[in-house]
Amino acid sequence: MLLPRKGLSMRKTQCIGFAILVAGLAIFAGCRQETSSPTLEPNIAAKGGGKEPEHSHGAGPHGGPLAEWGAEAYHAEFTVAHAKQEVTVFILGGDAKTSAPITADKILLTIKRPKFQVELSATPQDSDPKGKASRFVGKHANFGKEQPFAGTISGEVNGKPYAGDFKEAAHEHDKGQAKPQSRGDAESREAKVFLTPGGIYTQADIEKNGGVVPSVKFKDIYWSHDDNLKAGDRVCPVTDNKADPQCYWWVNGQKYEFCCPPCLEKFVRWAKDAPEKVKTPDAYVKR
Repeated sequence: MLLPRKGLSMRKTQCIGFAILVAGLAIFAGCRQETSSPTLEPNIAAKGGGKEPEHSHGAGPHGGPLAEWGAEAYHAEFTVAHAKQEVTVFILGGDAKTSAPITADKILLTIKRPKFQVELSATPQDSDPKGKASRFVGKHANFGKEQPFAGTISGEVNGKPYAGDFKEAAHEHDKGQAKPQSRGDAESREAKVFLTPGGIYTQADIEKNGGVVPSVKFKDIYWSHDDNLKAGDRVCPVTDNKADPQCYWWVNGQKYEFCCPPCLEKFVRWAKDAPEKVKTPDAYVKR
C-alpha cells in the first residue's frame, strides 16, 4: 500500500514543480516585456521608422510661418493679404531672417485645405541682384477667406529641388500675419494694447493716434517690405526693414515709423513694459 502512495506523492510533487516552473517562466517573460517596451520606440525613431516630433521654426521677418528647404539651407516664408486675395513667399537664408535671392521664375504653392495649387511668379525686391528674386507672388480667390492656411512650398535652386511644409497659426491680421480665430478676441486684445495707457505710452499718444487701433487705421493697406537700406533711410524699430512713412504711431509724444502694423504692437508693449528698449526716433535711421 505504501508504494502506490509513494508514487502518487512523487507524481504530485512533479506536477507542482512543473506548475511553479511554468509560472516562473511566465513572470520572467512578462518582466522582459515590461522592461524592453520603453526602449523599443526610441530605437525605431532613431532609425527613421518612427515619427519625429514636429519642428517649429517660428515666424519670419514679415510675420509669416516658415517652411524649411533642405537642412535649413533656405527658408520660405508664407504671407497672405486676404483683401487682395494674394500670397507672397519670401526666400530667406539659413538664419531665417535675411533675404536669399534665387535664380527661378516660379515656385509652387500647394495648399492642403481647401486643396489647390498656385504658381507664384518671381517679383524681385529692390535689393535683389539682377536675374534673381527673393520674393514670389501669386493670387487665388481662396486666399480671400480669412483662415489659417497650411501646405507645401516647393521650388528649384541651382538644379536642386526643394520642398518644405508650413502651417499658419491663428491669424493676427489679414496682411500675412497670424490672426486669432475669434475676431472678438483680437479686437479685445488690440484695444487693450493700443487704447489703454501704460509706461511711456500715454493718453495723449492714444488721442494723437486717432483713438483707433491699427487694424482700423490701416485697413486694406498692403505693406511692401524693403531691406535695401541707404544712409539716411528710416529703419523700423522692430525689424531691420526700411520704415514706411504711411505706417507711423505716436509713442511718448514722438512719431515713429514702422515697416508694417504688426510691429506696432511689439513696440507699444515695449513702451509699456520695458521702456528702456525704446529709443528716440532719430536713433532709428540708417547711418
